[in-house]
Order: sequence, then structure tokens, then C-alpha cells
Amino acid sequence: MLMKIIASALYAVILAVAAIAHADEPKGFRDVPWGASEDTLRLRIPTQSCDVIDPTVDFGTRRCRAAGNVTFGKVTPNAVFFYFRNDMLVAWQITAHPRFRETLAKSLMKQYGKPTIVYKGDHVTWKGRTSDLDFVGGTVQDTVVAVTKAELVTRDAERQERARRAAKRP
Repeated sequence: MLMKIIASALYAVILAVAAIAHADEPKGFRDVPWGASEDTLRLRIPTQSCDVIDPTVDFGTRRCRAAGNVTFGKVTPNAVFFYFRNDMLVAWQITAHPRFRETLAKSLMKQYGKPTIVYKGDHVTWKGRTSDLDFVGGTVQDTVVAVTKAELVTRDAERQERARRAAKRP
């Protein structure tokens, strides 16, 4: 009996390790790796515009919007955005109509494996070593966001600094 329990526990550990080993994480967007410059993005993906953004609202300090013909797997999204800090790609975001939810979900599962966190509703997360990916299903649009861990740390530090400064004001 004890041997069966030990064997079952060992099997569960092996399955867990295999699931983690199978899970992948975003390393950028297509052939544009994390840390690539805006110029590299424009050479590889058609863009519509690039502008300075408010870092208190979005990731990074600049955002580029992809041209309307950029796809994600078999889905043509409503919008694809790329976020830069210090001229390095730190995040990307896709918004798509909910009718593409199943196709998008299958594509994400194929590319990144099972999500590491499943929330209530249509929200799942893949947590990687160097980046995270979130899928949030909405009534009007679904959103997929991939962001580097470094950007998450930088953004959090900026928020803490703003809060510290605000607390010092008379």
C-alpha cells in the first residue's frame, strides 16, 4: 500500500514537471524579440503609427499600432499594439472580437501550453520565467497582453515612486 502511494506521488510530480517543461512563454512577437528596437519592429511588422504614451496608463513610454492586416494565428485582431521603453520592446497587446475567442484560445494553448493560472470568468494567465501572458475575455472585445517581467518591475517601481512623492506633498 505504501509503495502505491509513493508511486502515485512520484507520478504526480513527473506529470507536474512535464507540464511546466511543456509550457512556453512569449519571447517577443513573431520574429521581433523582447528588447528589439522600434526600427526593428517597423522592418518586420507593418505599423500604422508610433507615439509617446503616458507610462501611468500603459506599459513603456511609446506605443506602436500595427497595420490592420497583421494577424495572430488565424485571427485578424481589431488592434495590435507594441510597447517600448528605452527603445526596447517590453510588451504587446491584441484586442479581438469575442467571436474569435475559441480560435484565439486554441492558438494560445498550442503555442504556450496550459495556462498556469485560471481565474473566474474568461481570464487566464501564463507565467513564464522572463514574461507573462494574460488572456481576458470581454463582452465587447477579448484582450491578450504579453509583458516582460522587467517591465512589470519597472512599472511597479514607478508607481511606488509616484505614491511616495504624492504622500510628501503638502
